[in-house]
Amino acid sequence: MNHNNSPTGEELRDAGQQVVEINDSVEANAGAVIRATLDRLIKSGEPFSADEIRDALEGNEAVERAMFKRPNLLPAIIGGASRKGLIEPIGIVKPTRPSRHSNRNLIWRATEQGRAAA
Repeated sequence: MNHNNSPTGEELRDAGQQVVEINDSVEANAGAVIRATLDRLIKSGEPFSADEIRDALEGNEAVERAMFKRPNLLPAIIGGASRKGLIEPIGIVKPTRPSRHSNRNLIWRATEQGRAAA
């Protein structure tokens, strides 16, 4: 925490992401399925974005329902992997989903630590 005893935006974001991850058991443990998909992408060594994760999860109704109810679930899990040093951003891509309104989507790749952990 910073010296002013007031949390920074980054600290608030990290705390929020942790709450989302902790609560993922509410929807059939969708977070575990998402993390397993992320782990496969890390192991592949290929760059990926959130869209590739969503594509890989397509058809899993429990996970799709969980991500619809809690749209921050996937970003929280990706953010957690980044904080743990498993992945790092390497670029930006235009998302394919219309709901993203052409906002940026990071392209990620596994770090050495991530490849070793996968």
